[in-house]
Amino acid sequence: MVEFALVVPIFLIVLTSLLYFGFLLYSKMSIINAAREGAHYGILLDPADGAFATKVSDQVQGAAGAGLNPGSVTTVTDGFKVDATGAVTATPCTWGSSTGCKAGDAVSVTVTYPFANPVPLHLELLGNVIIDLPSSINLTSTVQMIHE
Repeated sequence: MVEFALVVPIFLIVLTSLLYFGFLLYSKMSIINAAREGAHYGILLDPADGAFATKVSDQVQGAAGAGLNPGSVTTVTDGFKVDATGAVTATPCTWGSSTGCKAGDAVSVTVTYPFANPVPLHLELLGNVIIDLPSSINLTSTVQMIHE
């Protein structure tokens, strides 16, 4: 019985750590996929569309909806000029205006998601003394694609 009392806390620490890491990895992969989906959708839209950023954001929220809270997903859509060699420059341009970005420029979609610790028992069990897992981590992914 003494062995059981010594092994159970260690087993619970390992188990909750694996759950925490699994949820974190799943959330990160979902954010990467949502950013990719948003950028791909953006390269297919009309560059002069006034609702360009809103449409990309809606696509990102739809892609991130599987297992994540879509209301917590933040999307930033930027544009960058592409030079004659095909390299993306640091020169910004604006999507959704006739004088801004055009076909051939880069669509940059940045998605941020506040990952909340799904295993609060872990923090209560350890009392923030041995392992201090943050209650929230901002997961971010940025994808750039050239507009067709």
